[in-house]
Amino acid sequence: MRPRLLLLAICACASATVVAQVRYRPTETGPWRPWSFTAIASARQSRGATAAEVQAFQVRLQEFAAIVKRAPAVSPPIGFAAEAWGHLASYDDRTPGRPPGRSFPLAGGVGFGAFPLIESMKNGRLANEDMKGGETDTLDFVVNDLEAGYGTSKPQGWGSVPLDAFVEPQAGAAVNGIDRIGDVFVLKRHDRPLWVPFPLIEALQPIVDGRRTEYETRRDNYAKEVAEFTAWKTPEKRAARRAEWQKGAALMPKAQATEFLANMEKSDPQIEAEKEKQLKAGGPEERGVRDAERELQEVEGILAALSTEEKQAPSCYDERASRLAARFRKLADAPPSCRALVRPNAAYFDPKLPRSAPQVLMIHAFARCLRPESLKQTTRGGCVINRALIDTMDWEAVRGWLNR
Repeated sequence: MRPRLLLLAICACASATVVAQVRYRPTETGPWRPWSFTAIASARQSRGATAAEVQAFQVRLQEFAAIVKRAPAVSPPIGFAAEAWGHLASYDDRTPGRPPGRSFPLAGGVGFGAFPLIESMKNGRLANEDMKGGETDTLDFVVNDLEAGYGTSKPQGWGSVPLDAFVEPQAGAAVNGIDRIGDVFVLKRHDRPLWVPFPLIEALQPIVDGRRTEYETRRDNYAKEVAEFTAWKTPEKRAARRAEWQKGAALMPKAQATEFLANMEKSDPQIEAEKEKQLKAGGPEERGVRDAERELQEVEGILAALSTEEKQAPSCYDERASRLAARFRKLADAPPSCRALVRPNAAYFDPKLPRSAPQVLMIHAFARCLRPESLKQTTRGGCVINRALIDTMDWEAVRGWLNR
């Protein structure tokens, strides 16, 4: 018993030593890490951005970062290391008919992170991560990107089709006069809408394309399997299989070869019967083709019944509906459960302004800091500081920056 108690005591001491190696410093003043900016070549190319435009955009982002740094919650950083960084975002031009990136202002944003001040023993030395590294819940201040935070809210059935449309987010409670739309907080320079209705015909087209592809794939695969199986049953193919069995058996001891040939003769008709059952008319493979054909005919019928005006009408998506015609329908006569489908409003942006000018600011990743479990956190860093930052920022200065 004594050796075991001694071992437990040693383990307990070792555990206590490991815990003691990490120390939080909540009352110490931390640094502001240096500003960094990223504008990779593909992002510049996708937006058709010149070096001068990128430089001017970075200057505008640094102006915003200066407003962040002046907020009492982070000036000075007490108990954490603060960092702000900027980036130029890429432009996704895969959507058919979408204007080129050169048609829009530059987009990107400023990230903010409050990294708790900690120190620990590493290789016998006291070390910290004040100037680099660490993990925390960050904030993203996104500029001129109307899809950021919304593009993943897609109806079921669209699959991976590159579309710039999405389910319109619902409005929430504002914070400090900043409108909440979905999980994103938005400040606008213009009164124009951020997005416009998505026509019903375009909402249904990915369903048509997906179901046509599914039907044609199933039909062609079924026809191929039937043809291959028909050939497999011919006397020539049977003789070829038996010849292969004989070649294999010739390499075996006589008793093993006899057993092998008997097994193959027994299994061959079993394989044929199972395949016959699978591929016969009315069998599972043929039923799969007919089911896919009926689903294609369903959506084609819905489209054929629509007038020209109805095809161009604003659409909505009802995830509760079981029938396709009720899931995707005109917004005008839909129940409240059918939420509008929209796409970014390209006309929101003022083309007379420089491409580097901010025209809309969206705050991402802040909604998570308002969840009950986050509100219970007390460590000086992450969401604790993010909430304090949003509460103490000079939002009039931000509006002035946005409208300049």
